[in-house]
Amino acid sequence: MTRQRVIVVGAGVSGLTTAVTLEMAGCDVEIHAAEAPAQTTSALAAAIWHPFYQAPDLVYLENARQTYSAMARLSEDEASGVTMRPLTEYFARDTGTPWWAECVPKVVRLGNDGGVPSRYACAYRMPVPVADTTRYLGYLTTMFLDLGGRFVLARVEDPGALLDDVDCVVNCCGYGGAAFGDGAMSLSRAVVLRARRHEAVTGCFVDDSDVLRPTYIVERSHDIILGGTADPDMTSTVIGERQVSDIVRRCAGLCEGVTSLDILDARVGFRPMRRTARVERDATHAGLLHNYGHGGGGFTLSWGCANQVLRLMNESAVH
Repeated sequence: MTRQRVIVVGAGVSGLTTAVTLEMAGCDVEIHAAEAPAQTTSALAAAIWHPFYQAPDLVYLENARQTYSAMARLSEDEASGVTMRPLTEYFARDTGTPWWAECVPKVVRLGNDGGVPSRYACAYRMPVPVADTTRYLGYLTTMFLDLGGRFVLARVEDPGALLDDVDCVVNCCGYGGAAFGDGAMSLSRAVVLRARRHEAVTGCFVDDSDVLRPTYIVERSHDIILGGTADPDMTSTVIGERQVSDIVRRCAGLCEGVTSLDILDARVGFRPMRRTARVERDATHAGLLHNYGHGGGGFTLSWGCANQVLRLMNESAVH
């Protein structure tokens, strides 16, 4: 049987994961991207599995579940850069276990008698995957190339035009979707701090009750990420001292050990935002599929959305 020829556009976590998934399914895949993985928005992410800002959604839940399982398996390979870390999430009101927690084993509720600050009603603690982005994106790239995939460093102006040469094109270009006519796309600027590892901070901590100022601490293998901001439609790369101080102050409210950290640098990234992630077949080009617009959920949804793309391709082959 002839292998399906596929071009994946984009080399962030969604593009790489989709390309690996399709290669493993027997496709002949090329990645076309204007930037190498280390230069993408994904490289700047805290890369913790967590459904930030997400309202209950069954499709999201299933994609998050599949991704959790895949990354938990990858954490058994030290080379992947994925580790399992305890996440403590704080809630001002106790509305019960987070709706997405059914993806996660060993969820424990903590009350004020368990060290939860008095301004919170409760907290939930659970193990989640965290990726060291440099190692993880490199791991996915190596896996893709070892499977026989090819990487073409080139800017794509029109994904549909690539269909002249292949059976299928998968658009995983994030905010690039706006340039291809998706008016639902927008940018959200994220400011994060990178700190040196310190024994005073162990695990991960989240309070995402403020959608414009999400507060999170992510312990990774070689550093600690402190966040953050979600500045809609802001494209400035300037980071003020007041923003840095505010992030440190908020994070210290979740874990006192943050005051002991040595801040290495401050970074700006731009999340590709959309009301819902776009994982679907193009209305005009039957051979063009889309997989982008995950906002802050790129790592949380990556393997599930890649599997969804594969199902769409298989449905097309059947019909």
